Amino acid sequence: MSEYVYNLAKRHHSVRKFKSTPIERKTIEKLIEAGQMASTSSYLQTTSFIGVESVEKKEALREVSGQPYVVENGYLLVYVIDYHRHQLVNEKMNADMEASFESAEGLLVGTVDAALAAQNIALTAEDMGYGIVYLGSLRNDVQRVREILNLPEHVFPLFGMAIGEPADDENGTPKPRLPLSHVFHVDTYNQDDAELSQQIEAYDQTVSEYYQERTQGKRDETWSDQIAGFMSSKQRLEMNDWLQMSGFNKK
Repeated sequence: MSEYVYNLAKRHHSVRKFKSTPIERKTIEKLIEAGQMASTSSYLQTTSFIGVESVEKKEALREVSGQPYVVENGYLLVYVIDYHRHQLVNEKMNADMEASFESAEGLLVGTVDAALAAQNIALTAEDMGYGIVYLGSLRNDVQRVREILNLPEHVFPLFGMAIGEPADDENGTPKPRLPLSHVFHVDTYNQDDAELSQQIEAYDQTVSEYYQERTQGKRDETWSDQIAGFMSSKQRLEMNDWLQMSGFNKK
């Protein structure tokens, strides 16, 4: 039994420093084809992929993101939930479908579809020798991204992905994940909070040691430190407003 894909997945880490070598369009098209073959709920195919090749548009998206590798990469993809095509089918068939794709369930289906497609693309790109980094920061200003990419109603930008050849001095390594015993529940959710808290404390120590080693002692924060800092900052609280203005989560 081969464990090639398992070993490939275990080596994954975000790459944030790329060579300037562009990726050929035919290679990007292969990646998109791999993404399209991911599972899709009820064959709805609710994802589209926007390749951003214009330097001007990349620069505009970098202003939204604040991250230099939005521009400095081999290629930039933006993943969108796309029910515009379903709206066209709706008009053709006079089928009264808006209640489905404007619902919370429609939003969940589109989000899951896009995530599955993105992970297919990520693994395929890494198999080809490229590195990737996801760009949730494009949601910092949804309206601006919609304007830059000329998105119609019922299309929503979820995240971007920078792809490229890792720079020669790119030295990222996989970050330790939560222990398997903490995330894998059999038959019922483990609600022993004392046990779960102990697992988190042990994991915090692992993460702290990881950062100390990676930064020669310049960082030593725990996972809990990071999560508390991030989630207490209450980011993007206006997201539901933007979703509804884009034709989503209305029901």
